[in-house]
Amino acid sequence: MKFKILPFFILVFLGFTYNVTAQNPLKIGHVNVQELVQKHPEMDSVRAVLEQEQTDMQQIYDEMMAEHEKKLKIFEAESASYSAFVKETKQAEIIELAQKVQNYNQRAQQQMQQRNMELIQPIYKDINQEISNVAGYDNFTYILDVSNGSVAYISPESEDITALVLEKVQKK
Repeated sequence: MKFKILPFFILVFLGFTYNVTAQNPLKIGHVNVQELVQKHPEMDSVRAVLEQEQTDMQQIYDEMMAEHEKKLKIFEAESASYSAFVKETKQAEIIELAQKVQNYNQRAQQQMQQRNMELIQPIYKDINQEISNVAGYDNFTYILDVSNGSVAYISPESEDITALVLEKVQKK
């Protein structure tokens, strides 16, 4: 009985050894996604759209601030002649306008952040697709993004594919 089990274990051991040695070695590369985003051909148009929207929002903000300052100056100049009720009403009006300006500013900042993400998302999608294409074509096991600083060590054997991905993105 012992002699029948021994060949079985030898075959299993040889099969396991073959599978371990037959596996492909790890091929690791790295890429700087932030650099690719900044150099992406569509970033100029994204920047232009965002700058125009920022300018438009700033113009509205400036108009609101000018109106607030105008009412505040009028109030300061004429407040001595107001009755207590009129003074309270004007103060409440100025405070309400200041809050309106502050709320507008907060909403505008949120809108700009949302718009930035909306416009940049297709660029990230394009870059990630090209990274996947390059990694698949060149049989990489892992591609690390070094732009966010979370990679503690990059081996000299790690291949930088940033230029290759940038070349493919710019060909589109």
